[in-house]
Formats: sequence, C-alpha cells, structure tokens
Amino acid sequence: MSKKIQILLIVFMLLAAGRPVEAASPTSASVSIQASATVMDKSEIELITVKNMEINASMAEEGRIYISAQRNPHAGMMMIKGKAGSSFRISFLPVAEITNTVGKGSLFFQYEVYGYENDNQGASEPIDAAERILKMNKEGLYYFWIGGRIDIRKARPGSYSGEFTIEVEYI
Repeated sequence: MSKKIQILLIVFMLLAAGRPVEAASPTSASVSIQASATVMDKSEIELITVKNMEINASMAEEGRIYISAQRNPHAGMMMIKGKAGSSFRISFLPVAEITNTVGKGSLFFQYEVYGYENDNQGASEPIDAAERILKMNKEGLYYFWIGGRIDIRKARPGSYSGEFTIEVEYI
C-alpha cells in the first residue's frame, strides 16, 4: 500500500530597501527567501530543510535571477529520510506567481529541482514535475536541491508569500 505525504514548503519572500534591482522601472530592493517544510500527513517519511535558498537582488540580470539547483551554492537543500532502498515518486508544480501581500507587485518563479541519493549537489540530476520514480539510498536518505528562475521585473518593495508543494509517494 502506498503512503502519500504532501510536503508544503512555504516560501516567504521579503523585499526591503537595499541594492538596486534591474527592472522595468527602477526600484530599490533586495530579496530574501526563507523556507520551511511541514509534513501534512504523518508517515514513515521525514523531510528536513538543510539549507534555505538564498536570493539577493544583486544577482539579477535584466530583471531576472537564476539559481542553478545543480551548481549554485545559493540553492536550497532538502533531505528525505525514509525506508532504506525503497522506491518512491515525487511530483510538484513547476511554476508559481507570488504576489505582494502588502501592495502591488509580483514575482514569477519557475522552480528547478535536482536530486541525488547522496549529498553531492554536482552529481545531482534534474527531476521534472512528472512523477519521477526515485530510490532511497542504503541509509534511507535522498537529497534535493531547489533553485530556479525568478522574474522580479514586476516586484515592488513589500512582503511576498507563496508555496512550493512536493508530493512524495512510496511505490
């Protein structure tokens, strides 16, 4: 019988006065992201946020920021703990529009997820959103790195809140 958990990764985005962001209209802002994970259904799978994604507006080129999930040290990192050697599949929505909670402005986020059975970001492989089958290592661990493309051209100073949901299912 498959056990399904839904992991809700809440991404809080804050824009505050800081470095200039190259955008459609000049604005002064910096971007900071903190991520946390909550297991929605108790199961034999535990998700641990090892490292939050780090984003700074100074990374922007023509109003866009790219964080490589495979190569960038600013990528977020998560680890799944489960049954050693077990197969599982994941699925997620690859895009999100995150709106300013205190005014006008939005961010468009296209997520990039890479994974590997060991803690080796450089050896990780892309995981698309189409329920790919993966396998836990002999210690019952699997690692994910989360990055992506962020369009900040419509961003304005304020507070941004959105979510990234991964579904994990034993098979």
